[in-house]
Amino acid sequence: MFWKRIIIAVIFIPILIFLILKGGFFFLGLVCAIIAVGLIEFYHGVQQNKFHVPLREIILGLCIPVSVYFQGETILPFVVTVVIFIIFFWELFKLQTSQTQVNIALSLGGILYVSYLFSYIVILRKIPLVGDKLVITVLFATWMGDTGAYAVGKIWGKHRMLSTYSPHKSVEGFLGAVSFSLVAMLVSRLWFSFSLIHTLVLGIFMGFGGEMGDFFESMLKRGLRIKDFGKILPGHGGILDRFDSLFFTVPIFFYYLKYFVRLEELFKC
Repeated sequence: MFWKRIIIAVIFIPILIFLILKGGFFFLGLVCAIIAVGLIEFYHGVQQNKFHVPLREIILGLCIPVSVYFQGETILPFVVTVVIFIIFFWELFKLQTSQTQVNIALSLGGILYVSYLFSYIVILRKIPLVGDKLVITVLFATWMGDTGAYAVGKIWGKHRMLSTYSPHKSVEGFLGAVSFSLVAMLVSRLWFSFSLIHTLVLGIFMGFGGEMGDFFESMLKRGLRIKDFGKILPGHGGILDRFDSLFFTVPIFFYYLKYFVRLEELFKC
């Protein structure tokens, strides 16, 4: 398991960094691919043996990052409202009452969870001059937190945490996630002039948010009685199993920067 994770990381991290640095349609394509596969995994998980490609949800889900890419953050309320109405009207004009509420909840839930939350990474990348570094920073801090949770929890984990969702999660692993994310944010000061207080707060938020994202996905999997949402990444599971933490940390990171950090603070002095 450990060596599979290392091999996947060695192969895919350089490709990921290349596409982040290239930006533009290269990065948008990457985000859309992650969202599309994530939506397929999500709906396959909830339908289990009744697998089909959820074309409606994929199309509606991809409308969010594409709209954000061309129009920016301000388009989000409009495009999400349109998606909601399309799903509502779709069910309304089917002229059926069986499972209507379940269909609406699953369609909206998957799109909001996978597409809406992850689309904030497109907004981050579009920030002039520093977008690529911001994306690399949030990935670095989040995945360092994941590493800390796994390593510390495996070695020292004794006190269970939210064991209803996962018997392997521990308080020690949670603290390891926060600690490793803090270290990652401190390292990020090599390329960003974050003040120390912003660095520490973001490190805590990244560690906490990443763990909550992981717990949320564990809750879904426990409810569905599945181990992983997919198998596309050996040693990790599926796209959702690898990117679950980012669905929480990316919006947190974006809104913290938006409301508490001035743009000029992001440049190295």
